[in-house]
Amino acid sequence: MNIEKLFTWITPLMLGALLGLYEILHGLFFVLYGTPDQKRDYPLEIVLGLPITAVCLGGHFLIRRISHSNTRTIWITESILVGLLIYGFYRS
Repeated sequence: MNIEKLFTWITPLMLGALLGLYEILHGLFFVLYGTPDQKRDYPLEIVLGLPITAVCLGGHFLIRRISHSNTRTIWITESILVGLLIYGFYRS
């Protein structure tokens, strides 16, 4: 496998999608095997993880399509978007 092809798939938004998937699985684990208090509180992680995963995957595929799979353009665009999201989160 080519290293450039690997960097086309491992991008900031794909890492965000992995974070959303982790939230979904973490919440699902505690809903299935947790204490009664955990079973009540952790479905919110599942509900919040779904749109995070969907938006990150959709954004990645949209940027990939617009940039014609140019690895450098994908990384620059996604890094700027993720940086703006983090900046906005900390400013609020």
